[in-house]
Amino acid sequence: MTPIPPLLDVVGIDIGSVALSLVLTDTKGSVLHSSYQFHKGKIRETLRAMLSHVDCRRVGAVAMTLSGPDILRRTSRYDSQISMIAAVRHFHRKVGSILFVGGEKFGLVTFNEEGDYERYRSNTSCAAGTGSFLDQQAIRLNLKSIDLLSEVAFCNQGSAPKIATRCAVFAKTDLIHAQQEGYSIGQISDGLCEGLARNVIDTLMPDQEVRTPLVIAGGVSMNQAVVKHFCSLLKVTPVIDEYSHLYGAIGAALLRIEEGMPEDLDLNGWEELFREEHREKTYAYPPLCLNESRYPEFTSRDKYDYTPQNRFPAVEVDLYAPLHETEEVYFGIDIGSTSTKGVLINGQNDVLVSLYTGTSGRPVKAVQALFEALDDIAARHRCNFLFRGVGTTGSGRKFIGRIIDADMMVDEITAHARAAYELNPETDTIIEIGGQDAKFTTMKNGMVTFSVMNNVCAAGTGSFIEEQAQKLGVPLAEYADRAMNTPSPISSDRCTVFMERDINNHLSDGYTVNEVLASVLHSICENYLAKVAVEANIGEQVCFQGATARNRALVAALEHRLKKPIFVSRFCHLTGALGTALILSENRLKSSAFRGLSLCREEVPVEQEVCELCHNHCKIRKVTVQGETVAFGFLCGRDYDTKQYVGPDRRKYDLLREREKVFRVREKPVTLKREVTIGIPNALYLAEEMPLWKHFFHTLGIRIVTTENLKDAVKKGKKISGAEFCAPMQAFFAHVQSLSDQCDHVFLPLYLEAKEPDRDAYRYYCYATQFAVSLAMGLKSLNLQGRVITPVIDHRSFQSKIELFTMLKSVLGAGYWEIYNAYETALAFYNESRENIRNTFEREKTADAGLGVVLLGRPYTVLEPAMNKGILDIFGNLGIKTFFQDMLPENRENLAEIDPLLNRLHWNYAARILKGALYTARTEGLYPVYITSFKCSPDSCALEYFRRIMDRYGKPYLVLEIDEHDSSVGYETRIEAAIRSFQNHFRAEETREKNPRSLPLNSQCVSKIRDKTLLLPCIDPLNSKLVEAVLLREGIDARMVPLTEKTIQHGLRTNSGQCLPVNLIAQSYMDYIRENLLDPDHTAVWVFESHIPCNIRMYPQMIKNLFESNGGGLEKVDVYIGKLGMTDISIAAGIEAYFAHMFGGMLRKIGCRIRPYEKEKGMTDTIMTQALNLFYNTLLGGRNKDDDIAKVVGLFRKIETIPGKRPKVAIFGDMYARDNDVFNQDLIHCIEDYGGEVITTPFNEFAKLIANPYIKRWFWEGEYLDALLTKSIITLINQLEKSYYKQFNELLSEPSFETDFDYTKVLGAFDVRVQQFGESADNLIKIAALMRHYPDISLFVQTNPAFCCAGLVTEAMVPRIEQYTGVPVVTLTYDGTGRNINEKIRPYIKFPRKKKTVKPAGDHPSGILLRND
Repeated sequence: MTPIPPLLDVVGIDIGSVALSLVLTDTKGSVLHSSYQFHKGKIRETLRAMLSHVDCRRVGAVAMTLSGPDILRRTSRYDSQISMIAAVRHFHRKVGSILFVGGEKFGLVTFNEEGDYERYRSNTSCAAGTGSFLDQQAIRLNLKSIDLLSEVAFCNQGSAPKIATRCAVFAKTDLIHAQQEGYSIGQISDGLCEGLARNVIDTLMPDQEVRTPLVIAGGVSMNQAVVKHFCSLLKVTPVIDEYSHLYGAIGAALLRIEEGMPEDLDLNGWEELFREEHREKTYAYPPLCLNESRYPEFTSRDKYDYTPQNRFPAVEVDLYAPLHETEEVYFGIDIGSTSTKGVLINGQNDVLVSLYTGTSGRPVKAVQALFEALDDIAARHRCNFLFRGVGTTGSGRKFIGRIIDADMMVDEITAHARAAYELNPETDTIIEIGGQDAKFTTMKNGMVTFSVMNNVCAAGTGSFIEEQAQKLGVPLAEYADRAMNTPSPISSDRCTVFMERDINNHLSDGYTVNEVLASVLHSICENYLAKVAVEANIGEQVCFQGATARNRALVAALEHRLKKPIFVSRFCHLTGALGTALILSENRLKSSAFRGLSLCREEVPVEQEVCELCHNHCKIRKVTVQGETVAFGFLCGRDYDTKQYVGPDRRKYDLLREREKVFRVREKPVTLKREVTIGIPNALYLAEEMPLWKHFFHTLGIRIVTTENLKDAVKKGKKISGAEFCAPMQAFFAHVQSLSDQCDHVFLPLYLEAKEPDRDAYRYYCYATQFAVSLAMGLKSLNLQGRVITPVIDHRSFQSKIELFTMLKSVLGAGYWEIYNAYETALAFYNESRENIRNTFEREKTADAGLGVVLLGRPYTVLEPAMNKGILDIFGNLGIKTFFQDMLPENRENLAEIDPLLNRLHWNYAARILKGALYTARTEGLYPVYITSFKCSPDSCALEYFRRIMDRYGKPYLVLEIDEHDSSVGYETRIEAAIRSFQNHFRAEETREKNPRSLPLNSQCVSKIRDKTLLLPCIDPLNSKLVEAVLLREGIDARMVPLTEKTIQHGLRTNSGQCLPVNLIAQSYMDYIRENLLDPDHTAVWVFESHIPCNIRMYPQMIKNLFESNGGGLEKVDVYIGKLGMTDISIAAGIEAYFAHMFGGMLRKIGCRIRPYEKEKGMTDTIMTQALNLFYNTLLGGRNKDDDIAKVVGLFRKIETIPGKRPKVAIFGDMYARDNDVFNQDLIHCIEDYGGEVITTPFNEFAKLIANPYIKRWFWEGEYLDALLTKSIITLINQLEKSYYKQFNELLSEPSFETDFDYTKVLGAFDVRVQQFGESADNLIKIAALMRHYPDISLFVQTNPAFCCAGLVTEAMVPRIEQYTGVPVVTLTYDGTGRNINEKIRPYIKFPRKKKTVKPAGDHPSGILLRND
């Protein structure tokens, strides 16, 4: 008998960002040996050492996850998440969810009740809350390992400090503070672990609901302290076993075993598996060098380090001029987060002395160290300093200013701008990168016009550079010299934790330390330009400030990136202090209140206490200096000694108080006529019209409850919103939620459009707000079924009154005339109040000849205390009157200057904002502050024209962006800087002038092509190419412009929050014109007309605007607005364009049907290319369509296939993200590689599917010609295309795609009204149609571009879509950054849910009925 060969074992390997795990299993999956080590970038060496403990003769297979580099031959590779799931299921029979926390990623996999894979949530581009984050903190705490940090944290019995785990760089400061406050290493470590656990939960489980059993996996599962906090925060006991940190490696081995018994690898040694290390290095950046910028020598007359007697770190001292026996000086002090600086100047603004030291979390000690150094200078040089003025700036300006009795406390933006103007009067842009913050400022004639700061991410700051140098063992002083003249690869620009991974990978790939150092600097630039600066606003005179500007190589990297000279002064690291001293010099104070340098010899103890006088509970810092108690940190402005709350002065003008008086409505009805309570959320558009609806319901004698005093609405709403909406949208859900148990019915009217008086244009309300009610009604937790009153409201429409009556009659039992009269009365009251608020403006503006600020923005953001971050109070405390845009008499203004723009602009609030902006720009003494919300897409468009208006009139302005974070840090600084800028402009009457070189206000487009080359965007590489042929046939020199990876990179630079495709389309046009040397005067670009509530309607203006901003002749390129169906070219072109879309769509559909099963890989794509060329020639004319379709069918018949059945994956969403293979990272091929078969919908079928809703709407809007023409063309085409479909279907063998069904039932199932339209409604109709046609669909993939409102709305609908169809939905958002977005799909295909069948819509009250097979 032949002996049975012994069963061979399997090695599983998982290479993570910081650690490497290896297991040896038998063929039953039992772990025989395991190892887990940190590789520190030495992946090959670590793996060799780990494999040396395994006998290769006993191994029949090696399996690896896809997470690490491909360094071994003859291995099977598997998706990391699929591997982890395989291991968890192997060890645990029942799993509700898996929480994975690794080196740079964390995520949550959830399973449904049947155990099917449900979805995966993960961290985005921030690594706070990952294992590497804790590793870095262990190093900072001088702990030998992460294991030791875990141990001391777990043993902590005392209280733990709050550590900023939102960012590895910010955490450094918190660690220093905690140590100074006396916390032990164990307490600090425990605080870090708790912060990490909270961050993970807030990101992955905002509602803190988790499916159990919860299995914890990844390296952090070994951290007992973190696990302890997970338990207490989630109120569950997680499942953790001895292999939880090895699941990736074990899962890879198990998946290899599933594929068949391993065979003998026949190895003599492990080295035979390793791939050759010699790989050619590729560089993304050329050697760093300065070509256009002058770099200073940081010289001084005398330079030395002074060591203070208070044991504080040394002070760098520079003397720049000889000191006389007596010097009258101005002393500027900049107290920053990481460093404290001082500058002494004389009356001629000459710098005499500079001082520089670290803040080290002890600003008082740092300033005392400066004073001591200055006292020493006076003694050495026998000089008597007479202080004519002392001022502070920086984050500690007010605290230190109060202690030293500073004469001025100057915001740092103003201070830096003043220094920049002194050093280079032509400066128009300031790039300032400090220790933990970064700022971007634009200025004109020395006045700040715009400023923004980083928020909760410190990637790209000075501390970030220091971190990387420390990791690489390079002294900071040597950094610049080592990076200069060095090429480099690309590293992450996102996070210090991600950077560690890239550094490790680069070093393992053979790059030198110097090359990695240079790579870090390029990443700093990219991060700053992406997260802080508005690149489109960078001028020609760039001043780089901050200590990081002393890094010559970083200046070179900025120059390379911006392609313009960078100005750096030898005082670049001192500009805050220098600017403060210059401002003091300008003000020529009669005497200084400065307490004197003797403070350096005094004990200045800092104590902390909580003020209990009001609900603010301010955490104050208190010091006693020279017998006086100084306290800092009061929000209300009270003096410490008064011991009483200091509220606003009731005698002074207060914007909100004035509005409250004007719009005041009695709190309850005179008499209650009906026993019903109506709830009204004080959010979105209802916040503006709350007085109207209060008056309305009170007139009807109904009790109402509102949410006008709701706290933490954004934080609460984020937990249930279902997508990353802007802050006002998130708040809306919390407002509705708070009413659900306080009232009988919730009043949620739909505001879709607002007809503007004296203008034909309709103004849409924001897209997201149009669907807010539908989304809220779909949230089960709100329990709103049958309790919502949702009339469509347009105050100029009689239909609104009918809607109100129809919806209220059964609830209130009121008659039509009672409701009608109550509505008319309320509307009259509201309109009168609006007129009165305008009168308030006229009165207050006339009464005060000083400057005033006009707040521009959405009323629900600007006027609501819960949303506006106290911005109005900041202005009030500074003595500045504020007005809102609805108080301005702009309707009496001549708006001809922006009429073309207003006629094009279809957003309600954006139009109001721009009209208010024009009035403010023209009016003496008024200055605008535009308050917007992060992720507000309509505002991203309006902001550009706001800036142009201000630029045209030469007025400074301020833009403030509200986000979801509680902190108001940064707003006060920017507001103080803006007011100073406004005051400068207000006083400098003689220097004011309009800007003759300002960009146009209207960005005009054309409606005729004439004899020009017409460029088409590549929305779909198949369809768009065929449309090019149609236009060529019409005698137009049309060219489809492809999208490239390079175009995406460049296009991202011009994006400031707009829908990403508009930047990419514009960039592709600009690149094509330049590369092909087209004459701008004879070139036009095509953009399609749109009337839907989406930024697409503004694409023509935005693209023209980008052309104008780029200049260089591009401003001469025309933007042609055409119809998507090409009927504006000719009826014949419209019909042929339809067939172009049909042929391109059918090619894609057939390719997706055949390619997954082809025998010869690549054959289908080859045939598709041939077929596209054939159809191109068909549409050029002179060929028979039937004959050419027959030829194409014949070509496809030649492809041999292997029988099989794959899970069907249907794609829907934004057309650009869905159909452009470059933008969506070749989505279709990815799905096929993952094992799926893609279902696509040809655009012509989709157009017919949604035609009826749009035709019906066009009739409502009076667009009869468009409606009739579209209907006629569809009727004609339906006849013409039948024979073509018949031929194509020889390959598909499927019934015709049904496009005519009752779409109202589909929309109704999602609480969407037929009046609501746009991509989200279209998606619902398409999904329902696909389910009817392909009932065996296994997965839906939704494609979104970044910053797409419609995509966010649909994403928030996903739970209802899944309930409606029984099919999972995965949302892919493409942001152009190059990350592999599509890999999210792989587990959904690997673990399909149990199949469900559906009955056609209409068989069930909800529209569709699901049942398990």
